[in-house]
Amino acid sequence: MQHQVKILEPTDLWYLENNINKETNRYYHPTKDIPFVQQVEIKLENSGVVIQKGSMYSCVGKLTYGVYKTDNRLKDIWISLRTDIDYNAPVYRGTGTVKLEPRQKGDFLHYTNIEILEHEQWEFDDGVFQFCSDNVVIGTKRLKFRQIAGSDDGRWRIALSALPGQKAQVVTATFAPTKIIELNKGEVLIADYDMVKGFTKGIEEDYRKLGHFGKGGGEGYVWFYNGEGKLLVSETSGMALG
Repeated sequence: MQHQVKILEPTDLWYLENNINKETNRYYHPTKDIPFVQQVEIKLENSGVVIQKGSMYSCVGKLTYGVYKTDNRLKDIWISLRTDIDYNAPVYRGTGTVKLEPRQKGDFLHYTNIEILEHEQWEFDDGVFQFCSDNVVIGTKRLKFRQIAGSDDGRWRIALSALPGQKAQVVTATFAPTKIIELNKGEVLIADYDMVKGFTKGIEEDYRKLGHFGKGGGEGYVWFYNGEGKLLVSETSGMALG
């Protein structure tokens, strides 16, 4: 499974009809809004992809359609009720191209490809997951009360792991760029905002007060991460940098 994020722009005829010089005003015009569209293309080569329900725009190739199922349908319903994964999430398998719904300018996302290794489990904030290879096990992770108080993710998060003996892929999307960092034993990450969008099993997350009555830092409530594992972080989240 491979994906490509494309930015589509208006046709030459559109520029001509709107009296806009494409060479000099391609990205900005002082009086007219130039529409750009972001679209994700997923290429399959004898493989499969699980996508969000309703996010498919078109597909072409030797593909078969199904729905994501575990060995327990009650579990599937539970996952759909507790996370952003809809019940009966679509699965496309075979060889071809699946295009997702286009996003208009102003609503673009930053996509990050993550490889899920064997015996590795990732936990993601609600709304971060976009699509993944079909060799995954999708589950849920219940949050503690303090974690709920410090975020808008509700009481549950989505948890993904690869099938035994396999490697899987998951693609996430956020409004600000993200990267993967590793936390080693004895290290700690402290952030005064929702910097971490996902992490692997072995990382402990807590939302607690730093300092007391102006002592010991006096930052108020902050996020703490410690343990050993990987984290998906968005350092510019909240800076309005896009």
